Amino acid sequence: MVDYIYLVSATACIAMTGIFGAYYNRKNTDKGASALYSFIQICSVFIGWLILYLTDFSFNFAVLPYSLGFGVGYTFAMVGMIKAMDTGSVALTSLIMQLSLIGTTIWGFFFWDSKVTPIVLIGLVLVVIALALCLYSGKEQTQQKNKKAWLIYVALMFAGNTCCTIFQKDQQMAFDGKHGAQMMCFATLFALAFCAIRFLRSEKGDVKRILKTSVHFPILSGASNVLSNFCVLLLAVSPLSPSLVYPVLSVGGLMITMLFSLFAFHEKMKWWQWLGIGFGACAVALLSI
Repeated sequence: MVDYIYLVSATACIAMTGIFGAYYNRKNTDKGASALYSFIQICSVFIGWLILYLTDFSFNFAVLPYSLGFGVGYTFAMVGMIKAMDTGSVALTSLIMQLSLIGTTIWGFFFWDSKVTPIVLIGLVLVVIALALCLYSGKEQTQQKNKKAWLIYVALMFAGNTCCTIFQKDQQMAFDGKHGAQMMCFATLFALAFCAIRFLRSEKGDVKRILKTSVHFPILSGASNVLSNFCVLLLAVSPLSPSLVYPVLSVGGLMITMLFSLFAFHEKMKWWQWLGIGFGACAVALLSI
């Protein structure tokens, strides 16, 4: 029973990491607001991983390059996500984030000796179909500027999230599953430094007003991120099968975001885009097995 509580909690936290960002965007349109969000969010994540790291302290200098690579990818992923949710659909942004699994899958073919199974091939085909349906906006030519910006940001997010997964798995393979907390602690420290530089170089906007009305959103997003990762670590040593855990995490988080997109944010999309999300959810489930 406890393991299923971990699974439900991790699924909810994965979804809320992005949803809190969407709420923040809707309250703040100031220039530089996203830079402040990224800085506070990653600061929150770093504090969480620092606490976990100190409870299971270990240090190996050879882990730091993996942390640096993860930190760069994490910065791109989080900055890309908050900007993409500001310029485009929350639902489609969440889907693209989950579909970054395709990047990791393709990398595995070349560098991890992953097997090309019929399930993986079907999943990759569904990814292509999902992207084609979701990215096609019909004959309408309105808001093309926003669409181009959104595509740039989701590409940044996609590449960053893929980079994170690759460096994390490479580190775990190289060190036989050890020093994971160290890698994440230093990775988020590097990401925090990058976001601090970005914030200092950006237009600040009305920082005092944003902090007064919205500081809880990035803090809660960061806490959700840490809690989701912590629950996943607990699930890794649970009796639940990975073939159950990872599809539930990926598809469940996506479905929660879809519900918020539809009922809380009142996003309007074409029928074929919703169909594309359905194909994407199936693809994520297959690639997560």
